[in-house]
Amino acid sequence: MMNRHARHGKQRQSGQAIAEYIYVFPILALLILGAIQFGFIYQTKTTLNYATFSATRQGALNNGAMSAIVDGLTAGMMPLFTHSGSTGGDRNLELLKNAWKLANQQVTDPKLTLITIVNPTSSALSAYQDKSESGDEIPNDNLMYRDTDIPGGGMNIQDANLLKVRVTYCYKMAVPILNKLIYNLVIDPPATPTVGNTAADMLASDGGGSAGKRCTGIADEYRIPITSEAVVRMQSPFKDPGKWIGP
Repeated sequence: MMNRHARHGKQRQSGQAIAEYIYVFPILALLILGAIQFGFIYQTKTTLNYATFSATRQGALNNGAMSAIVDGLTAGMMPLFTHSGSTGGDRNLELLKNAWKLANQQVTDPKLTLITIVNPTSSALSAYQDKSESGDEIPNDNLMYRDTDIPGGGMNIQDANLLKVRVTYCYKMAVPILNKLIYNLVIDPPATPTVGNTAADMLASDGGGSAGKRCTGIADEYRIPITSEAVVRMQSPFKDPGKWIGP
């Protein structure tokens, strides 16, 4: 009799443990997937920070031209698209070419990348270009000895020689389940969310269906905007960049 009760007790404990495991496993799986996904986002943010600095430096060396900024950003984003493979000179060159091509496709797609020249402004260029020899640029020489007053454009000539670039990149989340969950919670939530919605509810929904928000309406891809800024002292006279917002 005692052995029978002991066996029943063990069976009940085993059944309870299985039930608890079934309840906890989805939460544990979401935590693991979330850690992986946010690791990828952090890696992309770090790469974008470096790429934005490289882009701003290229702009500073080339009169603030948007084309130079795009080239610098493309080069800085290449690590995200360089995949390991067999070694060898020809193979490595092929990998680099493919990485540059993929990065350039992302950088030059206005749906995926937004590049903004924050400083100097067009009004600053208009205010200072008549003080240059060519008449179409912000003077870049002898800044230490130039007047620090603010005659126009909302900034003095020293501040007008600071190139500030902001880049917003739509990163494609790669981890399944978490990509849709984050997208529906943060980027494009349902138009009429219900208080108490569970993760399952959010996964079952199609979000708000917006195509006007940043990083939405991109061929059913779940993307999240990542933004970075960089400031570099101009190393050449700033001219009309062609585009203030690009690519």
